[in-house]
Amino acid sequence: MAGSSAGAWRCLAMACASPPEAYENLRLAYSRNVFTEHDTPATIAEALERNVEAFLKEDDLPQVLRHPVFDLAVHTVRSRGPSASPNRRVEGGALLASFVLNVFTRRAMDLFFERVVFYAGSEAPLFTTKSFRGKAVRLTTDNIRLAARATGSLPYIIAGVDNIADAPPGVYRDGGLVDYQLNQDYHPGDRGVTLFFHYQERIVPGWFDKALFWRNPPGGSLDRVLQVYPGRNFVDLLPGAKLPDRQDFITFVNDPAERIRRWDEAAQISEILGQEFLETVESGKLRELVEPL
Repeated sequence: MAGSSAGAWRCLAMACASPPEAYENLRLAYSRNVFTEHDTPATIAEALERNVEAFLKEDDLPQVLRHPVFDLAVHTVRSRGPSASPNRRVEGGALLASFVLNVFTRRAMDLFFERVVFYAGSEAPLFTTKSFRGKAVRLTTDNIRLAARATGSLPYIIAGVDNIADAPPGVYRDGGLVDYQLNQDYHPGDRGVTLFFHYQERIVPGWFDKALFWRNPPGGSLDRVLQVYPGRNFVDLLPGAKLPDRQDFITFVNDPAERIRRWDEAAQISEILGQEFLETVESGKLRELVEPL
């Protein structure tokens, strides 16, 4: 199970001793965050730390690190040069430069961020061993919570995580900057299938590619991907006919109770999707519904 940011948190929750409980603890902790205009990158980082501690308990760590079924891969990046600066103006300038250069080539991101994947399992994931631009670091009890915090630390908005144990020294941040949605062939050279639950049809490779509608994942990375995403008719059932997202923290900054109400309602309605998917798999009808990506 691989992911960055909230996707990585969900993977971690599903590997805990009691996945439903951990998943619900994660949902409640994150949705109950309340931020104001007085919050700083440091205070938001403290909230994120509390979110991780709310669902990733000490007793869960042995299970997560040596899970009998799931091998985890948590995507982070290590900031390079001015992007690692504690000065927000310097960091902001570096982010702007990386955004502009990324328009021309995704390889420009390597100048500012180094991909670091933290993994649990008997060996490094196959996708990190062939033509992989980055490093793979084993998850341990000393670094797992720090890696979980790092993968959700948006630059400029949230303070990064410094010097994670067993990893190269530096400031670690959200892995979505480089691997936002799906940007890897997770089964290079074999016949495996990547099951990809997503919130929309379009797949965006990196964070700064969201506005670049011509930018797609690398060639070959989708050859063995089975993508599951909600249709427009389902989204129309949600409050405001939209999916909850981080922008809601700003939209409802003066009415957090309304945001929380909407998010709770969206979570309740989303139970329909889970049940429908399970029924489709168990009935064998999944094969009849698959369409070319």
